[in-house]
Amino acid sequence: MKLESQVVPQQIHDPYLYTEKKVQVCLEKYLEEDYYFSHEILYFNGGEGEGSPWSNRENAVKDVMEYWEMEKEKITELHKSRNKHVHMYVKRGLCLFYMLLFWSNSAPVVLSDWQHNIATLSLKPINAEERLSFIRQNSKLYHSFVQLRELFQEQHKQFSKHLAISKLKKDKK
Repeated sequence: MKLESQVVPQQIHDPYLYTEKKVQVCLEKYLEEDYYFSHEILYFNGGEGEGSPWSNRENAVKDVMEYWEMEKEKITELHKSRNKHVHMYVKRGLCLFYMLLFWSNSAPVVLSDWQHNIATLSLKPINAEERLSFIRQNSKLYHSFVQLRELFQEQHKQFSKHLAISKLKKDKK
């Protein structure tokens, strides 16, 4: 496992998610909380994009959805017990959703000016920008978790539909 310290590039900088200027990156653990966006950080700092999750989106989407299922269970339990730290887990879920959203569109995650960047994506849930804004502003509310859960479902459906149509078109050729 290779850990290295990297400057958070401008494309990934989001004060809601990052307070540090430097973070540890680890490509082997890119879906774990301390290493979110490792591929993007290396890529935007001049590293290679080869082998990145957005270039192998089928596997990346599958992996993100598996991690989300674990996070979703944790958030459900935290809401049931009225845990005051639930917002931290919702933030983790948001990070996973950003990965799902951008990677399923074959793009690296770009968090700076995220609303504009999401607006340019072709595969996305309806009103994604507004719904994500609501979640970011109200991460302690149960309804924010419900919205996040629905966003994951909708994006996964959009991606699956897109893959199925692409494969049908390919088979017809």
